[in-house]
Amino acid sequence: MFIILFSIFAAASAFVMLDLLSVVVSGGILLVLMIVWLWQRHHFGHWRRLGVPFVPATPFVGNVWNLLRGACCFGDQFRELYESKEAAGNAFVGIHVLHNHALLLRDPALIKRIMVEDFSQFSSRFETTDPICDTMGSQNLFFSKYEMWRETHKIFAPFFAAGKVRQMYGLLENIGQKLEEHMEEKLKGRDCMELEVKQLCALFTTDIIASLAFGIEAHSLQNPEAEFRQMCLEVNDPRPKRLLHLFTMFFFPRLSRRVRTHLYSEEYERFMRKSMDYILAQREESGEKRHDLIDIFLQLKRTESAKSIIHRPDFFVAQAAFLLLAGFDTSSSTITFALYELAKNPAIQTRLRTEIRDALHSSDGQNLSCDIVSGLEYLRQVVDEVLRLYPPTAFLDRCCNSREGYDLSSWNCGSPFKLPAGTPVYISVLGLHRNAQYWPNPENFDPDRFSAEQRQQHHPMTYLPFGAGPRGCIGTLLGLLEIKVGLLHILKNFRVELCEKTLSKMRFDPKAFVLAANKGTYLNFVSNPL
Repeated sequence: MFIILFSIFAAASAFVMLDLLSVVVSGGILLVLMIVWLWQRHHFGHWRRLGVPFVPATPFVGNVWNLLRGACCFGDQFRELYESKEAAGNAFVGIHVLHNHALLLRDPALIKRIMVEDFSQFSSRFETTDPICDTMGSQNLFFSKYEMWRETHKIFAPFFAAGKVRQMYGLLENIGQKLEEHMEEKLKGRDCMELEVKQLCALFTTDIIASLAFGIEAHSLQNPEAEFRQMCLEVNDPRPKRLLHLFTMFFFPRLSRRVRTHLYSEEYERFMRKSMDYILAQREESGEKRHDLIDIFLQLKRTESAKSIIHRPDFFVAQAAFLLLAGFDTSSSTITFALYELAKNPAIQTRLRTEIRDALHSSDGQNLSCDIVSGLEYLRQVVDEVLRLYPPTAFLDRCCNSREGYDLSSWNCGSPFKLPAGTPVYISVLGLHRNAQYWPNPENFDPDRFSAEQRQQHHPMTYLPFGAGPRGCIGTLLGLLEIKVGLLHILKNFRVELCEKTLSKMRFDPKAFVLAANKGTYLNFVSNPL
């Protein structure tokens, strides 16, 4: 009997202890959740306490939940915030990019102030990679901090001026001829063919950047499986380690050193170093001149002092590798969007092809010169309108590097407000470019917006396809010429039309950093030589 009573007592005690333990655990969880909730409420009340208009944030993810869950790309996410009801009528609006307090600029005059007039107080970007371990990623013009950027920009700016770009035209024209041969080969005697346009354009731009930046023939058009083309695909491969590094660089830049982030994969770095070492040695030995980036590198090695930054490890390969990464994707996307809009607007396409035909006739069948291509007015209008509707870099960012902060009281409806040091500021280029206040019927593709007469009516700082201010894109002239050459060599032989696979409405790839069509852009290419 005693044993039975003891067993009952022991079981009851164990039950009570278990019940008490569950109560303690549950209470602990509730306490932690309460603390987290209070911290989140305090953290995301940052802009309210400063008296700044703000977009309400979601706990833990801030205002970028759609981006994080893969529902949209960077450009769409910042455009959504730009067009939010909380942002309407304000020069700027407070947002949260994950846990980061950030400001989204909306007023063109304020954008000019920060990007141009007060550039010294916003001279660096918010993103950061590890400056010690990632020598290839941290030294290029995009990611480098102000001191490194200033020296690098001073060295390279003259080499991307109009005169130097004109000298590179022969290399562009050569790749343009190979594009024609590639398309003729794919046609194989047929009258028309259906193609995925981004893939075609990416082969073309990869060959161009390989020629300009590395001085080699990549042969992507002849062989899409060529090593150089595969490296361009590899660098954008969303592997877990690479995604972690990019996530840290863009959202937690202060942890870049601890995580030892790298902009590129080990395979890409190894390939780029091997290619650059070989090309520099081969060109020095041969003395060949090609008017490309390798010529510039060799000239710098001969003329710059021993203390120059050009002698730092990986300096040259850092510039060439990023030019490849940035150049082939942005230009190929722009050509793709241009052909898509021309297929949707046959009258505009006919007008453009007529201008190209007249230029070809005036040159007696000879290849068009750089000056003639640059002087094709309607081609320029078409490219400018494509860049308005589909800016490759759909958002811009800067970081307030003034230790005292930056006074924005006059832009905050008279309420005192100083932007704290270290705060990132963002600009939605896609939002500006599709704002009906500055561009009537903004969703319509209308190259006449950029006629000589209409350009005079444009509101300043509402057209930023290549950024603005000192840190605007250094390769603007080269990029525009590359796009024009690609379009010219396609449209001189083909008329583009919609097909069954063509998207009725363009949607952007949520995984791409620059604007790119989601699931490909298919068009019908009809043989129609001019």
